[in-house]
Amino acid sequence: MTNLLSRSLPYPACQSCGDVQFRTLAEQIPDVVMRMDANGRFIHVNSRIEELTGIPAGNFFGKTCREVGLPDHCASLLEEMARDTLAEGRKVNCEVQVELNGSRRNLHIRTVADQTFTTTPVLIATVQDITPLRHNEHNLEETVQRLSHHVHNTPLAVMEWKSDGKYEIWNREAEEMFGWSLREMRKKTIDFLEWIHPDDRQAFSVILDRLKQGQVVSDFAKCRTLHRTGGMLFCECHLSVLLDSEGHAKSLLCVANDVTPRELADQEMHLMNADLESRIRERTFELEASNQRLQKEILARKALEAELISISEREHRRVGHDLHDGVCQELSGVRFSLEAISRKRRRSTALREQMDLLTAAIERAVHHIRLLSRGLAPLELEDGNLAAALDELAANTSTLFRVECKTKSRGRSNKLGMDKAINLFRIAQEAIQNAIKHGDAKQILIDLDLIGGRLMISDNGNGFKENPPAPAPGSGMGHKIMNHRAAAIQGTVSLQSNPAGGVRVTCLFKK
Repeated sequence: MTNLLSRSLPYPACQSCGDVQFRTLAEQIPDVVMRMDANGRFIHVNSRIEELTGIPAGNFFGKTCREVGLPDHCASLLEEMARDTLAEGRKVNCEVQVELNGSRRNLHIRTVADQTFTTTPVLIATVQDITPLRHNEHNLEETVQRLSHHVHNTPLAVMEWKSDGKYEIWNREAEEMFGWSLREMRKKTIDFLEWIHPDDRQAFSVILDRLKQGQVVSDFAKCRTLHRTGGMLFCECHLSVLLDSEGHAKSLLCVANDVTPRELADQEMHLMNADLESRIRERTFELEASNQRLQKEILARKALEAELISISEREHRRVGHDLHDGVCQELSGVRFSLEAISRKRRRSTALREQMDLLTAAIERAVHHIRLLSRGLAPLELEDGNLAAALDELAANTSTLFRVECKTKSRGRSNKLGMDKAINLFRIAQEAIQNAIKHGDAKQILIDLDLIGGRLMISDNGNGFKENPPAPAPGSGMGHKIMNHRAAAIQGTVSLQSNPAGGVRVTCLFKK
């Protein structure tokens, strides 16, 4: 250090102890420290000068500002300050902005005259680079302006008050929301709870206590507040606390949002929902009552339909039995009587021929009636043998109506049960009658699939007309009867046109 200081001085190495102490102290100071004589030549400069100017400290000693290469405006400034300080013996304290080392710097310069180590006054100057400080101050000022702009232009009420109750921030929205100006608020100490509706103060007070005690640093409250005129508002309040080093509250910040329109709309919506729910409950009760009545009517109708089908089936059987046991027996008796008369009248050829024709006609009538009676009450259905009953129906249809009626079946039909077999038989019977009566069919196929649960009757008749003047096919009694019988066995009936002509009736049922 001694060698460095010796090289830094234009004086002999035998310096006073005080001068050495000054130079040692100057090296410890973070600012630039310099000494200049009356001619403006540097006597001493600490090493901080290189950080500021980019010029090593050893280049300064014994030279003027211009000789060392400082910019003209810096040299002029230091020469002027040296003259003022040495000539008038006064301190100079100023802040300047200069261009050094390729950048603009803010410098705080202090100068004073000193005769401690010499007989003639010398200039002692300290130069502090306050560029970062001014930059931070500028940024801080800009931040404060920006925050102030946001605080006073936000649609939210922003309020800050110290622990003693004095308000620091009370923006324009707070003035409109509560009716008091910032000037009025700063003249008085008012507890924030005075702005809270009495019914909500206790809950809000708990939140404030938690903030003041440092238990939480922020919280949220939804409460009712009071206007200066006594009006009530609904607000959402976001609160935060600033604590000191000991954990005590320094200030409280509240950002409040007026949600009165939304709250009133929610209340109205709640009332409307309650009213709507009440109406829905009433309507639901009415619909349930109507549905119960309808279910009872449906059950009654189904029971009536089942009874009608049962009655119809009993009538089929009764008529079949009456035809077989009554009419057929009577006609058979008449035939036997005619045969007896014919045998007695054998000598009259003409009479005998007429009697024979009459006997044949009666025999044919008996045969047809027996066929009809078999169709009305097939014995096979009593055992659930649907396939055999359909075979006999096809044979009787071919004989009675002189059409080609065939059957095809898959699976065992004796497992169906009597009720299901009877209903499927009547559906086939109705479809055949419609095909012959309305479709003028000449060929009919009865296809029974007991494995897949399907009965299909198809014919080659006229089919459906494109523009029928009568009601559309399927709307007559025949189709309704088939639907009733299918529903009785939990099945469905559908009618389609055959691509080659005619109609296809399909009944799907559970096996």
